[in-house]
Amino acid sequence: MRKYEAAALLPDLTIATAQHIAPAVALFEEACTAFARGTLIPTVRGPVAIEDLLPGDYVRTLAGAQPVVWIGSTTYVPGVLDDHTTIAELTRVTCDAFGPGKPASDLLAGPAARMVLHRPRLKALIGQDRLLVPLADFADGDRIVTVTPGGAVQLYHLMLQHHATLHIGGIEMESYHPGKALNAASDPELRRMFLSMFPNIGGVQDFGDVTMTRTTREVLDTLNAG
Repeated sequence: MRKYEAAALLPDLTIATAQHIAPAVALFEEACTAFARGTLIPTVRGPVAIEDLLPGDYVRTLAGAQPVVWIGSTTYVPGVLDDHTTIAELTRVTCDAFGPGKPASDLLAGPAARMVLHRPRLKALIGQDRLLVPLADFADGDRIVTVTPGGAVQLYHLMLQHHATLHIGGIEMESYHPGKALNAASDPELRRMFLSMFPNIGGVQDFGDVTMTRTTREVLDTLNAG
């Protein structure tokens, strides 16, 4: 089990905050483990550290400004592992790893962080040339490094009014959406427990659509080799 913290923007524009004790499994952890404390998020009033964001703040996405409607967080403690947890290590992206200013300074991300990958060749194969891929898939031991911090790290994710991408450290990354993971959760009690973390929505349909296909680097490499 793991402790999760959530803050949600309610329909009356008040903010509800709560702590939840729930299983340390991917369905819950992916809602809270994309970005480490200190990550700068582009808002309409300038860069803001993710821990200082509040539901209702407007962030700059690639599709325009959107309000944050939910923020989830949990603490990663090195050496405290569970057979089902997804948080075994973090990913550090070093300065300029993806080109000048991408990122402008080192970026520390959790396992839920996904970045946009642009591959024009895929347009003819699958009808899309932009896909979402886990940032951790690009760890190379040089510019993008798998790390185990010396102490606890607070991790966060944020949900917007509509699923979107935004530039974080110069890298295009996605906002939170449960995607197919919630549909795959067959246990009614697990689904109920998960949805209780989102008092801002009335049901699964309120998460809306995922705006871009998610895949893995392994799948992409297979397509490129074909």
